[in-house]
Amino acid sequence: MRRLTFLAALLASACGGRAPAPAPIEVRAPWARPADSAAVTAAYLTLFNHEALAVTLSSASSPLAESVTLHETMQMSGMVHMMPLDSAQTIAAGDSLVLAPGAKHLMMTGLRRTLAGGDSLPLELRFSDGRVVHATAAVRAP
Repeated sequence: MRRLTFLAALLASACGGRAPAPAPIEVRAPWARPADSAAVTAAYLTLFNHEALAVTLSSASSPLAESVTLHETMQMSGMVHMMPLDSAQTIAAGDSLVLAPGAKHLMMTGLRRTLAGGDSLPLELRFSDGRVVHATAAVRAP
């Protein structure tokens, strides 16, 4: 019994009783739409900035796509349009950038293969300070 108590105390002290700190830039819930034709798809995720200063998402890429660009879906004159965003996206300290269907999203063109439910899509997110954050989007239907 003493041995078990000692091991429990040792384990608790080694862990510090705290949850690990989140990554400075955290990617949550990345997913992408299936792509039958191997032409285009969209990916969605939320980026959380846990830093004390703003960070800027400057570009993205994937080894499975020729091009990855940031787009925004918007309604104009009763019609839905998708427009590429020319500028990088700045995420304030403690804030997040949500990429979601019907809003800002990553548009992948020139896919090198089809993507079906259950597949995964690797992503590289580049920030203006030189950091690269890797994520894997699960391919699934919306």
